[in-house]
Amino acid sequence: MSQPPGPPVRGTRTPQMLEYERQAEERAREAELMAEERERMLEEMARISNEQNRIAQEEYEMRQYYEAEALKHAEEVRLHQDVRRHQERVREHERRVRDHEASSEAFAKVIAMPAKPTRGRQISQMNLGNGNGVNGGANGFNGNGP
Repeated sequence: MSQPPGPPVRGTRTPQMLEYERQAEERAREAELMAEERERMLEEMARISNEQNRIAQEEYEMRQYYEAEALKHAEEVRLHQDVRRHQERVREHERRVRDHEASSEAFAKVIAMPAKPTRGRQISQMNLGNGNGVNGGANGFNGNGP
């Protein structure tokens, strides 16, 4: 016997109900896939963010390193210039010492040279005019005026 076209019997599902269930299951699967994709996307974004942070940290450390190296280099250059100036001063001092020693030796030779034996010591005749001595004698003439 066939079933009369009346209301559906309890417990049985109509084709429309089956279609709704199928669509609901399909939406649930799609929602689950979307949730999985969203989770993968968030994980990938977290990895990208971590990688960006790591790169930024490395760049910061590199800048710090190169800045420190530049400062060290500048200090080395300054020290090198100081050393060169000091060496210049030492060379100038040594040159002056050699010049002084040379002139001292020449002066010592002049002092050590014997006097010329040609004549004895000459006495100036300028102050001996009227008196009997070097001081001008009795009249007190000493060459400083009357």
